[in-house]
Amino acid sequence: MENRSLIEDMERKGLRLYHLASALKRNVHEAAILIYMINPSPTEIKALELLPALLDVACNSNERLPVSLQLTPPVASLLIIEVFITAFDYNTNNMHLAAISSPAVLSKLVAVARNKNSDEIVALATILVKCMQFDGKCKMFLSQLTPLAPFIHLLRSKEKRSKFIALQFFSEILRIPRTSAVSILHQICESGRINVMHTLMNCIQHLQPEYKVLAANLLLQLDMLEDSSGGSIFGDEAMELLLQSISSEESPEIQILSASVLSNLGGTYAWTGESYTAAWLVNKAGILSHKQRNMIRNVDWADKCLQDGHVDAWCSRVVRSIIKTSNFFFQALEKGLQSNIKSVSEDCLIVITWIGCEIAKTNPNNIRYLACEILLSGIQRFLRPGLDLEERLLACLSLYNYASGKGIEKLINYSEGLRDSLRRLSSVTWMAEELLKVTDYFLPAKSAGQNCNEAANALIYYKGHFYSGHSDGSIKIDRFSKLAHILTAEIYDLGMGHQEANSDAGMGCQRTQEAVTCFTLSEPGDTLLSGSTDRTIRVWQMIQNRLECVEVIETKEPIHKIATYGKKIFATTPNRGLKVFEASRTVKTICKSKRVTCMEESQGKLYLGCKDSSIQELDITNNQKQEIKASSNRWWTRHKPINSIHVYKDWLYSAGSAVQCSHIKEWRKPSGRHKLIKREKGTYVQAMGVAEDFIYVNFKSSPSIIEIWLRETQRKIGRLSAGSKITSILTANDFIFCGTETGLIKGWIPL
Repeated sequence: MENRSLIEDMERKGLRLYHLASALKRNVHEAAILIYMINPSPTEIKALELLPALLDVACNSNERLPVSLQLTPPVASLLIIEVFITAFDYNTNNMHLAAISSPAVLSKLVAVARNKNSDEIVALATILVKCMQFDGKCKMFLSQLTPLAPFIHLLRSKEKRSKFIALQFFSEILRIPRTSAVSILHQICESGRINVMHTLMNCIQHLQPEYKVLAANLLLQLDMLEDSSGGSIFGDEAMELLLQSISSEESPEIQILSASVLSNLGGTYAWTGESYTAAWLVNKAGILSHKQRNMIRNVDWADKCLQDGHVDAWCSRVVRSIIKTSNFFFQALEKGLQSNIKSVSEDCLIVITWIGCEIAKTNPNNIRYLACEILLSGIQRFLRPGLDLEERLLACLSLYNYASGKGIEKLINYSEGLRDSLRRLSSVTWMAEELLKVTDYFLPAKSAGQNCNEAANALIYYKGHFYSGHSDGSIKIDRFSKLAHILTAEIYDLGMGHQEANSDAGMGCQRTQEAVTCFTLSEPGDTLLSGSTDRTIRVWQMIQNRLECVEVIETKEPIHKIATYGKKIFATTPNRGLKVFEASRTVKTICKSKRVTCMEESQGKLYLGCKDSSIQELDITNNQKQEIKASSNRWWTRHKPINSIHVYKDWLYSAGSAVQCSHIKEWRKPSGRHKLIKREKGTYVQAMGVAEDFIYVNFKSSPSIIEIWLRETQRKIGRLSAGSKITSILTANDFIFCGTETGLIKGWIPL
């Protein structure tokens, strides 16, 4: 009523808002009170361009004013400034904040905190919170100069609005490097630690959910200052609230806030207010490469905040306080790991990681094993290739800390996918390399071969055993006695699934000097031949259940592909022509004008795929040769090589820029060839296999994928994922096998 009378009196005297604004700009500070009492709209306030004048009034709050005034000019100014930074759109609010957040202005504003006026402190706290959220760099200045007593007074106030803004203020001001944050916590304790903690406990019990979480955050940090391994009723209740909030999916906003609070409870921040907890942990994982560090979000790795020695001591103190609630604690974190909200699952992984570092340091094996049982499944999901490098490193660090000792046996329950993930990380952190050694020892192979980081370039069956030739010169031998380990199948309209071929323990390993590139069998299959880049062809025989090299044929060039007919051996090299080795091992070159890329022998004839898109038919018995040229004489067609060639049931299949086939009797006729699979321009087939009703094709554009096509209808019906780049394909009976660049071999059979 009093305000209304004053406004009516002003109107009778002809005073308008712009008159008051002019007076304020001429240093008539009392005009700020009248402007506030008129309560103009935000748009009207903005149009008056009052912000500089209001800041001048607010920053001169020490001037003598009549004690009888309930609303002072500084208070009115701060309340109007609050409108400038909260009532507009995001960009406009930030424009106003930019004018406030400079050290010159803030140094004067923080002096307001020495006054006793609650309304003034509430408005100031609101402005400071917005400034810290807008520009975290001002936290360094504010944390050093701002007196905390007025904000603690707001926290103890009976008014909820005062409590709310006080909790927001302390939440923001504590998002600074750990050493400085601990210093602020000690300042709070100087005003009466127990009284403050009782106030915060009351907030946890009676305020709205968001402010309960903020109160729990501050209460936990104050509780940790005592370094009590037994915990306290304050810490227990605050932790229980956070864990319940993380586990509950009823309020995603509170779940996100709780996970964020907990993730940084044991870590630290940069002076900008950005969380550095994950970066601090990544440093522990031993990542050194600048290239790899640049794959992790915008972190200044030279920032001294990451070398803050107080972080480790603080983290140890936190873990000692909370670890006694381990069972419920780890169960809640496991539920958080499974959250569909990405930030929640990531923050829970961070919590698990810093706790794991401390558990490994103090070595309470019973707790470590309990945690491993609960968390291992969730942790290993974050190791998968394709996820952010930061997440994968945190998961690796967690696995290293939790699965040591007794927990290592838990790894037996996981597939070779875990090993593959660790293999890919082994070049980034030594921890992955160490875990890889352990898993290689404990985990039974569910695919042929090992994660040896050496590509499986060649595959073949010989005398009931499965052989793979690798880029490190090794030949590995596995028995495929049964099918097991059903993979997640992609079901298509044919109703197909697939299974992965399982191997028994490998029989052994034979080694040449350089990469093994190819295999073939001699007639009638008594010997196995291998070609290598070491310029040799080796002849192998199974003698008393052991693979023995019985002959080494020296060549002048690296060997890419080999085939046999009778006692003759045919070999392709990087150069033009096809090498023919006679029984006497004399060698001659035929097809000297052609660069042969692939070949297959069938019924005394050799079919050669060439780099110029042509196919040569060589009748081995009479040395006659015929050619079918590319379907076009254009130069770009002539330079699309045939990369794979197969004969299946009297049909010839060739693959390059497209997959083509024709019956052998008609393959010389251009009209007899027709395209089965044609992809977009620039896509090339790298490898192909043909078996039963299907054609299996690996394209250069999708190096880890095998597409499945029906032979008869030329229709795509499915795909198989090898998990890494495919380096070889073998079809045997109705199986399809592929070797990968990781050294693993995977196999499927249509259901």
